[in-house]
Amino acid sequence: MGVATHESAGRAVQLLDCTLRDGGYYNDWDFPTSLVEKYLRCLARAGIGVIEVGFRSRAADRYLGATAFSTDEFLDSVDVPEGLVLGAMVNAKDLTADGDPRAMIRHLFAPASGSRISLVRIATAYPELDGLTPAIELLQELGYAVGVNLMQVSSRTRSELEHFGALAQEWSLDVAYFADSLGGLRPGDVAGVLAGISSEFSGPVGCHVHDNMSFALANSLEAVRAGATWVDGTILGMGRGPGNARTEYLAVELSRGGLADIDLVPLLELVTGDFADLLQQYGWGNNIYYFLSAAYGIHPTYIQEMTRDGRYTTEQIVTALDQLRDAGGASFSQDRLDSAAGSLGFSTGSGSWDATGWCDGREVLIVGPGPAGQSHRAEVESFIKRTTPLVIALNVRPPIDPALVDAYVCCHPIRTLIDSDEIALLKEPVFMPRSVADHLPCDLGGCELRDYGMAVETASFEIEATQCTVPRLLPVAYALALASIGGAANVYLTGFDGFDPHDSRQAEMIEIFERYSQHHDAPPVVALTRTSYPIRQSSIYAV
Repeated sequence: MGVATHESAGRAVQLLDCTLRDGGYYNDWDFPTSLVEKYLRCLARAGIGVIEVGFRSRAADRYLGATAFSTDEFLDSVDVPEGLVLGAMVNAKDLTADGDPRAMIRHLFAPASGSRISLVRIATAYPELDGLTPAIELLQELGYAVGVNLMQVSSRTRSELEHFGALAQEWSLDVAYFADSLGGLRPGDVAGVLAGISSEFSGPVGCHVHDNMSFALANSLEAVRAGATWVDGTILGMGRGPGNARTEYLAVELSRGGLADIDLVPLLELVTGDFADLLQQYGWGNNIYYFLSAAYGIHPTYIQEMTRDGRYTTEQIVTALDQLRDAGGASFSQDRLDSAAGSLGFSTGSGSWDATGWCDGREVLIVGPGPAGQSHRAEVESFIKRTTPLVIALNVRPPIDPALVDAYVCCHPIRTLIDSDEIALLKEPVFMPRSVADHLPCDLGGCELRDYGMAVETASFEIEATQCTVPRLLPVAYALALASIGGAANVYLTGFDGFDPHDSRQAEMIEIFERYSQHHDAPPVVALTRTSYPIRQSSIYAV
């Protein structure tokens, strides 16, 4: 592979930067080519010789940028400084999904002699380890140096670490990595992890850590002290969840300890310039939620999704973490996040209230929480008084006079749990699945509960008399189903501004509107305040 390492007192330490790969969890791997080239130039000048430029992935179900795939065609179009070793990561689950790892390797990788990539790392969960042999053997036949990253190492036993080491020895890996995916390692744990792997593996061991508990730098340096000869970093720590050990901090500490000779000036061009702008835009970094996720053994993507989602309050995030801790949240699932693993009372099934015709021939206004609706509150209220639609609020604290609200939608188990005391005081009808209501800590006997059922099923939007099946556990989907089965003449929306195009919530909402519109008898939807969703638009002033 020709990796240039830094040697001191007979030891060699290789600092690998994987910003373009791990950092892509924030910007969908959509780094401008000009920034990729500047980044490569700066790292080459700094003396960091091994760069993981991204993933090698299968086809995606949404738009992802170039470093999600790191194709040879893309890399051939990039100006790569001489002497850099480029690597790519592939997920074990992609290799084994079709039952033929060798076929997938042939699909993803040409012979190394014709590729800019010379190092391939496989990220694997422990149960997938034993099935990797065919893929590793073929990669080696193709001329690649191969590493394996064992994920979620904080939950692995000594015997499991030894088994990983034994396999690494059998495979003759170029490097065996332990990855603290959940960020739960403490410095005192690191030497034991390294010892478990090294007891069976005589080759280089590396570490890849996350900063949930602010231990990323300390854990990395402890790994080096205990014998690791490879260590990962990212610029400004840009990486999934709270991020990784910072390359610039590792550069300082390794250089100070005589284990590296890295020029900080080119790194600081990135740290204080382009990547500072990305940090401002995406806001990664550790916080108390990531600390709790590490302490509870919960995948950090849950926190990443909730903290960038304005629908979740502090109480809701903490509640969700408690539920995920009990239900098992070590692997990320959007469905598990949406329903809090069913432990907050959400379950599928028909409701007891038949919604057929409940708003027959009426105009329905769904009031959302977006800024446009709030800034035009007076105009929205005037529209309601002038046209007298049936008004459905998606929040127990609507951005209009509550006296103008005819009904409330309360279907999300976490938010409903937090708002339960206020829901109990509502005088207007409340649309809520009984499966959610039965798990609330207060008596809802005083409010008019309309038990319209709701199920969540990916890529589905079905509307029936007593329940709906929607692709996402979002109140707007529930409200649209109610308006449709109820026979609304038109559905108007206020406060549905939309999100940044790269925000996952934008794609989720677009999916809901698209699937709803596919129903031949669904009433038309018209946004009366500014929106970025691809739906019909008018104006609160014009209607």
